[in-house]
Amino acid sequence: MSTRRKKKPAPRKRRRTTRRKSSSRFTLIKIVAAFALLIGIVGGAGALLWHYAPPPTPAPRVKEPAVPVAKAKPSPAARSRTEPAKPVYEVFPPKKIARRTPKPAPLPRPIKGLPRVAIIIDDIGYDRQLLRQFLDLDIPLTFSVLPQSPFIQSAVREIRARNHEIMLHQPMEPVEYPQVNPGPGALLATMSPDELIAQLNRNLDALPGVKGINNHMGSRLTAESTRMYQVFSVLKERQLYFVDSRSTVATVCRPSARMFQVPFAERDIFLDHFQEAGFVRKQFKELLREADRHGQAVAIGHPYPVTIEIFREVLPTLKKRVRLVPASVLVRIDS
Repeated sequence: MSTRRKKKPAPRKRRRTTRRKSSSRFTLIKIVAAFALLIGIVGGAGALLWHYAPPPTPAPRVKEPAVPVAKAKPSPAARSRTEPAKPVYEVFPPKKIARRTPKPAPLPRPIKGLPRVAIIIDDIGYDRQLLRQFLDLDIPLTFSVLPQSPFIQSAVREIRARNHEIMLHQPMEPVEYPQVNPGPGALLATMSPDELIAQLNRNLDALPGVKGINNHMGSRLTAESTRMYQVFSVLKERQLYFVDSRSTVATVCRPSARMFQVPFAERDIFLDHFQEAGFVRKQFKELLREADRHGQAVAIGHPYPVTIEIFREVLPTLKKRVRLVPASVLVRIDS
């Protein structure tokens, strides 16, 4: 029996497989090439567009509105180049100023002579030139000095050399704090009683010959009885008087002074809370009317050029119609 050998597979099948693989590779190469060509076209178009297209117009910047500052700025022309930057002198309400409170008893009007007027110049210690102009008026004025001010020692020497009365213009916390800082040596509502009393004593010790104090700002602190009790306990011990600047209608300074039997007065007129010549002139007239009605009045001014200008202008009239006196003459102990 003859044995037949199996025929080997025809090589045609292998050739077909090889042809299929070659065809697939060729197709893949064509796809990649087409994709690369597409990317090149898109990239080239983008480059041309970037090169020839006009640059985009930037959006206009909107200027933010200015924020109003409750700070009075004296005229730069009137300030010497050697003078340091001035602090925020006072924070005044935009329309109404806290007026005097009803008195527990009528003020004693002098039997003879003119009504008495005390004019206090606050915020002394930052402008020596304006201080000297006030001193040159040669009338009885009371100067209230800010603690830790740059010229505090020279200011005290010049004031005492002219025999004028010195007060401490004690910074106290306003309701606007901390946006408005009352300045160095301030009494703050967050202080402990010991801290507050120690700070007040340090400020007073730095002013030899001080006769009394009035508040610088203080719309928050002067409305707190507990804090004012601490202040008046120091004044009682040192035998000093207090003049309430009345930076708020909520002040409790008068009843606090009565409790501690501290000599007391309060501001009747602010002379220059608007720094305009016409307004300052009107306030001096109001001061004369107040003095005529009550027999005496207390006014507070500040070291502004416009204040000294109008002061010189109205001084002859003041001398004829009122008697200018230091603040200590008008304070009294309420019963």
